[in-house]
Amino acid sequence: MTTAIMYPKLSHQQIYEDYSAKIYRYFRYRVKNVWDVEDLTTTVFIKVYSKLEQYDGRHPFGAWIFRIAHNALIDYMRKKRESPVDQDTFSNMVATDKLPEECLLNQETTEGLWDKVHTLTKDQRNVIALRYLGDLRMNEIAEILGKTEASVKILHFRGIKKLQQLMTEQA
Repeated sequence: MTTAIMYPKLSHQQIYEDYSAKIYRYFRYRVKNVWDVEDLTTTVFIKVYSKLEQYDGRHPFGAWIFRIAHNALIDYMRKKRESPVDQDTFSNMVATDKLPEECLLNQETTEGLWDKVHTLTKDQRNVIALRYLGDLRMNEIAEILGKTEASVKILHFRGIKKLQQLMTEQA
């Protein structure tokens, strides 16, 4: 019996539309230079399209794409030895329809929160970034990081608890 390669019957355009913003946000949080973020995002989609036939369906498609993105980020960090982006840049990329006062308060809170994220462990930071910037489910994050779903949930819980504690102390 021949096993057929299983991959989503989506066009390249549909895959890009579904995942480009999430992957861009994931990189934007971690990389200072906007051009590098754009290059990394493009690189991920080139790899995704070239390896699409290798996708076997054993794992969620989103987790497969983010695994490629995560590996690209690791390669980039090894080459550049770059530190995460400053939070002013991150906050400015969030568009809202709120009043200026609300935007300022939201920006201050967001900056404070993301400053605190940097105090978490590397694994907790990765889980938080993939969860909230990549908009991924816990099982997808587990697949990307090569951990069990239970350990990812524990990392998430402890990271959120630590952030809540730090934000309460700040207030």
